[in-house]
Amino acid sequence: MDYGESTNPNAARPAPMEYPKPPRLVSRPKPPVAHEEEMGNEIKLGDFEDVHALSVSEARAVVTAVHKGRKNKDPESNPLRDRIHNDNPTITHFLDYFDNFARYKEEESLHAINAMFDTHPELTTVEKALLGTLTPDSADEATTLIPSLADKMDTDSLQAILDELTKMQDRLR
Repeated sequence: MDYGESTNPNAARPAPMEYPKPPRLVSRPKPPVAHEEEMGNEIKLGDFEDVHALSVSEARAVVTAVHKGRKNKDPESNPLRDRIHNDNPTITHFLDYFDNFARYKEEESLHAINAMFDTHPELTTVEKALLGTLTPDSADEATTLIPSLADKMDTDSLQAILDELTKMQDRLR
């Protein structure tokens, strides 16, 4: 019997179909923010507080060495058995970015900069990485960009570091 076409008003109607109810939406609790992160007079990095920071030039040296090592590997020793992952556009653009923005491309320059920074234990690795990446021209510019330097060094010693960094830049050689 087709219930949709019945003209008898007393005809029995079928029981409405019961559809399964979707599960109740429950959102996951958000983890509380453990530490406030800021780059002010005091550097607060939250979870990254004890992580060694790299300048763009140092990161370029690391990534370039890993990339060359992977390129030289035999495809049989590669777990993926191919080289596609090493030459994809993302990695190529990543390496181009490093080549464009790294100020110190020679390994000797990086070693000299690290040796110079080792003589200044008051600087954190983040401040060293920022100085190596930003290479400000003056001590005033450096303290504006990296406010935590203002309390750690006087203007003359900071300017001496900046002058040394400028001398070591590969783009000026």
